[in-house]
Amino acid sequence: MAQTKPPKSALKRLAELETICADLENQLAVLQAERDSYKEKYEDILVENIRLQEKLTEVRERLRKHEPLVEKPVAEEVPTEEEAQAEEDVDCFAGLPLKVAVIGGTEVWQAKVVARHPGFKIIGSNKNFDRDKLAGTDILVINTNAVSHACTQKAKSEVSKGAEVLSISTNNLDILDQKINALLL
Repeated sequence: MAQTKPPKSALKRLAELETICADLENQLAVLQAERDSYKEKYEDILVENIRLQEKLTEVRERLRKHEPLVEKPVAEEVPTEEEAQAEEDVDCFAGLPLKVAVIGGTEVWQAKVVARHPGFKIIGSNKNFDRDKLAGTDILVINTNAVSHACTQKAKSEVSKGAEVLSISTNNLDILDQKINALLL
């Protein structure tokens, strides 16, 4: 029998396919190593997650022992007349012949100022305010929490030379009263 040799092109193609197979086997080995690495990391994360869940359960149990979840009913205390009157906001500047203007702050804070001190004039927080509102102002209060720099500067330039300018950065009305009292003393 005669032995037939495969054509050179078939041998060449076979060599190419063997090279491709070797490359693919190498890529497969790399991907399997990556997969094994990720699998190990995943298992470590699962173990850590289980450990943290157990720790959280333990902390919750300890917290339940110290703080009961059921709130105990608290009897409401009825304030006496003196306490009720002390809690009521009183305009401590009502009898003074001072004109106080307030600029800046939020609308809610401005409403609280008006409720506590009806004699105070609220200018707002807009730089396009009416300049006549500041005429004759003795104390200008600027709440810097919600006011533009331009509005602040315009207000400072519009008050008369002898007027006190008080800048605050809090919405606490008691602190406002204390600072105004400090100016008056």
